[in-house]
Amino acid sequence: MSRASPARRRVPLVLCAAVAWLAFVVLHRALSGRVWWWQGPELVPPLVFAAVPAVLLAAALAVARRARRVAAVVTLASLALGWGLSGLDLAAPWHHAAPAPPGAIKVFSWNTWYWDQPVSAMMPPPTGTPARDADAFYRHLRAQDADVLLLQEYVYFGPDSRPIKVDDLDRLRREFPGYHVAAASEMVTLSRFPILLERGIEGAPAPAGSGWPDFHTVKTLRTDLRVGSGTVSFYNSHINSPVDQGGLSRDQHEARDANLRALAADIRANPLPAFLAGDFNASPAMGILRLVPERMVDASPALRSLYPATWDERRPLLSLWRIDWAYATPELAVHEYRLVRSNGLSDHSGQRLVVSLSR
Repeated sequence: MSRASPARRRVPLVLCAAVAWLAFVVLHRALSGRVWWWQGPELVPPLVFAAVPAVLLAAALAVARRARRVAAVVTLASLALGWGLSGLDLAAPWHHAAPAPPGAIKVFSWNTWYWDQPVSAMMPPPTGTPARDADAFYRHLRAQDADVLLLQEYVYFGPDSRPIKVDDLDRLRREFPGYHVAAASEMVTLSRFPILLERGIEGAPAPAGSGWPDFHTVKTLRTDLRVGSGTVSFYNSHINSPVDQGGLSRDQHEARDANLRALAADIRANPLPAFLAGDFNASPAMGILRLVPERMVDASPALRSLYPATWDERRPLLSLWRIDWAYATPELAVHEYRLVRSNGLSDHSGQRLVVSLSR
C-alpha cells in the first residue's frame, strides 16, 4: 500500500482551518454587537481578518491541485466577508480631499487618559509608563492650535477604581483665553466659537450606589456652535469599554448599546450639520459601530493610511486597534485628518481634522 504524500496529508489540516475560519467570520458577522457573550472574540486585532486568509491562501499552495482550489475558494469567501472588519483601507492613499477654504474649522479630539492625573496616583499605573506633568499636558493641548477641542476622560481614578470629578475649568480658561468651555460627565469641549447649546446625552442608567451618576449615564456631550452665519452641532463621545474591572459582562454590553443608541437618537432628531468624534472603544471589527446613524459619514478615507491605529500608544508593537473615530454629516467637508502622537501623555493618539461647511 502506497503512503500518502506529505502534501496530501496536509489537505485535511488546510481545509479544516479554512472552513473553521470561515465559520468564525460568519458567526462574527451575525453576533458581534448583538449578544454580550461575543465580546471576547470581538477583542481580536482587526488585522487578523485579512492576515489569516492570507496565511491560509499561502498554505493552500502547498496542497494537491483539487484541494487547493477548494481551500482557496473557502478562504477567499472568508476574506470577502471579513475585509470590512479588517481596518484596512486600500483606497485611502489615493483619496484626495479638497483644499481647506479660508475659515475652515480645526478640530482636535483626544482621550486624555485620566486628564492630567499623575501616573503615580493611577489605579495602579501600567508597568513602564513614563511620568507626566500638568504643564506638559497643557502644552500639548495648546500645540494643536485647534478651534474646537473635544476631550474625553476629564476624570481621575482613585485606588478603589472609583471615578473622581475633576475641577480644572479655571485653568482651562487661563490656558485658552477667549475660548468657550462646556463640560458634562467626563467630557469637556473648548471652542473659539460661541456655544449656543450644551447638553449631556443620557443613555445607560447608573449602577446602584454610584457616587457620580452622570459618569455612567452621560457618555456624549453635545454642543451647538455658532460658526459664521450657521450653526454646527459637535458631539464629543466616550462610549464604554467592552471590558471593565470585572472583565466581560452583560451589563457592560448593555451600557455600551444604550449610550450609542441615545447618541444616535439625538443625531437623527437633529436637523443641523453635525460632527462626531471621540473614543468609541470599538474597533472596525466590532458590530456595535452599526449603531452610528447612516447620516454620519466616516472620515477615515481622509487619513490616507492603510491601517490607522489609535491605541495602545504605550506598547508600539501592540498598537493594532483603532478605537477612536470621527464622522461628519454631508454638509461638512473633511479637508484633513491625521493622528497625533501623545508622547507618553496618553495611551490614545489624538485626532486632528480640518472641516468646513460645504453647503
